[in-house]
Amino acid sequence: MILTLKELADYLKVHERTVLRMLKSGQIQGTKIGGQWRFNGSQIDTLFFPGRPVRPDEVPLAEFTRGHLGITLSRVMRADRLLFDLKATDGEGVLRELSQPILTATLVLDGQDFITKLLDRERLLSTGIGNGIAIPHPRDPLPTLREPAVVVFGRSLAGVDFGALDNSKVHLFYLLCCQNIELHLHLMGRLARLLRDEAFLAGCRTSTTSDEILRMVLEHERADFLKPE
Repeated sequence: MILTLKELADYLKVHERTVLRMLKSGQIQGTKIGGQWRFNGSQIDTLFFPGRPVRPDEVPLAEFTRGHLGITLSRVMRADRLLFDLKATDGEGVLRELSQPILTATLVLDGQDFITKLLDRERLLSTGIGNGIAIPHPRDPLPTLREPAVVVFGRSLAGVDFGALDNSKVHLFYLLCCQNIELHLHLMGRLARLLRDEAFLAGCRTSTTSDEILRMVLEHERADFLKPE
């Protein structure tokens, strides 16, 4: 299981500053994704609760993504999963609207359970990362997902109060679902890199066709191809 900074602090019953000090001293390992820390829960268990059974995913987070370098965002984004005018006015409504392409294509076994997983993740900590952007996702991977990974893009012209870190309304949503944690971290890293590109974000705010969005993603990936992951 992958934990956020707040989740890890709550798990260890310490302040978030204590977790950051442990990071700085090298006592624990973590990886930054989209400017936010993520921690391997099984590594934490091994370090602080050595009597617990060892799970097979106890490797550094940076090692997780190596087997998925060939899977790009452009391969998992499709025109029929780009929603340019979200109608919902609240967080739950947005998640339900973003889920529709996934439910319509029956990519998950239980649609209501899938939506519940998204809502549960938001209750833990908003996936609104600031700058009018959110990356909703289930807390845990979906092994029964009918495709290795799915990205649904949604745009709200009016913006939605989504509990974002900077308290701003969210206009751009990128819903990410994956079959396993390795692929999730790999694509989350690619998405975080893409969302640092202001030209791409400007295009997402103004584009009117799916072809424009998909072309921008592909062009960014081509330009980024030789850069280290």
